[in-house]
Amino acid sequence: MLSRENNQLITETGRDTPLGRFMRQYWIPVLRSSQVKPGAAPLRVTVMSDQYVIFRSPNGEVGVMNEACPHRGASLAMARNEENGLRCVYHGWKMNPAGQLVDAPTHPADAILHDIKTGAHPVHEGQGIIWAWLGERTNNSSPPKFRALAFTDLPDSHVITATAIVNCNWLHPLETLWDVFHAQILHNETNRNSSRGKAYFSNAGRRTDSGVEFDYPEMHAQSTDYGFSYQNIDAAKKTHFEFILPFIQHHAIAPGLTADKGLQISVPIDDDHAMLWIIFYNRHHPLQPDGFALQNLASIPNLDNFLEELGERTAENRWGQDRAAVDRGESFAGFGNKKTMLINIFAEDLAVIESQGRADRSKEYLAPVDNALVKGRKTIIDAVKYFEKGQLPLGRDSDLTNIEAGFEVDRK
Repeated sequence: MLSRENNQLITETGRDTPLGRFMRQYWIPVLRSSQVKPGAAPLRVTVMSDQYVIFRSPNGEVGVMNEACPHRGASLAMARNEENGLRCVYHGWKMNPAGQLVDAPTHPADAILHDIKTGAHPVHEGQGIIWAWLGERTNNSSPPKFRALAFTDLPDSHVITATAIVNCNWLHPLETLWDVFHAQILHNETNRNSSRGKAYFSNAGRRTDSGVEFDYPEMHAQSTDYGFSYQNIDAAKKTHFEFILPFIQHHAIAPGLTADKGLQISVPIDDDHAMLWIIFYNRHHPLQPDGFALQNLASIPNLDNFLEELGERTAENRWGQDRAAVDRGESFAGFGNKKTMLINIFAEDLAVIESQGRADRSKEYLAPVDNALVKGRKTIIDAVKYFEKGQLPLGRDSDLTNIEAGFEVDRK
């Protein structure tokens, strides 16, 4: 369990919090590229409780700016998207995507404008993702170099992304990935009925008194210079996972050396909501129709909100649970029958995650299988505290191209 002080440390991400200052040192994915149309109205986004607008100028250049106009604070969501920049409709200030104030009707024609800070942020675009660096820049200092990840050098045909807004703290989705064991209980039916079902269970392990068969695992976790790695070893498989600070989690999705790989990124919107990114990629060939990625995402109509079919999830409807199916003995957890395996898993995960609300981790009773969960929390706590003492953010400047998860079937 955690102290209440450390629980607060790893969940609160406002600008004046230790974790908020730490996270702003890393490049952050803010929107899917396809959402931002050339010349269209700016889109409002919230990241770590701060408001931004994202736009694409008519010539295709992407900009990320503070929502408040630097002149008088009017929302730039109403700004005109003109050639080479946004023009505030209040007093006509125009700022280009690079952050330069290029026109200010409020000033004399010969006024020097380039020293006025516009609230623009550095941008990197690739693989269908718009990333922004939202840290403080002193004396026009450059942001850190964009960090290479396992998929960031691949052609678009090798990568697919999807996002959804979830009603929980940013840490919850990561904790459920660190908690590998729950996949054998909560996701038992979904995994058994999926394409990876035969690789996931040995059918020679233990059984609950309600008839759920599972394999009790060994769990190992080790620190790395970018976060931590952990392994799950049971009677059917060996899987290993990689956590990259501050919010990237590579997870094992399918066996085979050339199989699709996956990761999740959990970006805080505020302390009670997060933007969840799902990224599937294949370093060996373009994504194939029979691969895990397209089997689970190709049929989803809206990849900007891939979980929209789950609908409203509240205590009143037991977070979407089909209780009648549970009572009839047709379902263990009552969250099946969604469009794809992936949606089924998220229906199950989000129900239990969102039901926790603002979790008080000081009241938990953890188990031996929670080894990676403990390691993950400690990794974040230590990294934030080291940064607060003046050290560089862990792994921020690393080339992480070769860091990814693995899935090995173990048939003895």
